[in-house]
Amino acid sequence: MTSRQSAGEADKLVRRYLAQLDAALRDVDASRREEILADVHEHIDEGRTGLDPDDTASVRALLDRVGDPVAIAAEAGVPVPGSRRWDAWAPWLIIFGPVASGLGWIAGMLILWTSPTWSRRDQVIATIVPLAGLVALFFGLVAVLRGAAGCPGHVSALQGSAGCTTKGFTLPLAVAILLVVVGLAAHLLPPIHLMRTRRQQRSTFA
Repeated sequence: MTSRQSAGEADKLVRRYLAQLDAALRDVDASRREEILADVHEHIDEGRTGLDPDDTASVRALLDRVGDPVAIAAEAGVPVPGSRRWDAWAPWLIIFGPVASGLGWIAGMLILWTSPTWSRRDQVIATIVPLAGLVALFFGLVAVLRGAAGCPGHVSALQGSAGCTTKGFTLPLAVAILLVVVGLAAHLLPPIHLMRTRRQQRSTFA
């Protein structure tokens, strides 16, 4: 693909995005709709200033950061499926729901997947990665606790007895600690990203 074709594809992505936003704002007063479209267009142009105009991937990433057109329309007062007032609860329910109550996590998932605030990629990551992080965190903590109980070098992650044993699956203590750190990060970072995305949308298009 030539540079001119790449640039044309990037411009086409922007035009398509603005057309989707215009359609989402169809129930907004005409003057207000034009104001929002102009502001968003200006925001996109500013974001593209430091980007390679031929890099369509960077333009897609920029549009993802700007936000879902339906979410922007919702900020302007257009009703959308699902209530956005509960969006702020989703990250917290994802973090604490599995620990406090499985129902809390399910509620967080319902809010996450019915809200237009986040992209499909954010929804998938926030569903899978925190759960995988919890699993890693659990096994890492079990291994670290067994190491602290006095098993040098290797610790058992699956044995129920308090004594040192080499049966079953064992982990070096350093690896167990690393597993705890990675698991904690995997559990916390996606919900934190959801919070930041929501805050950026509200501040940009208030």
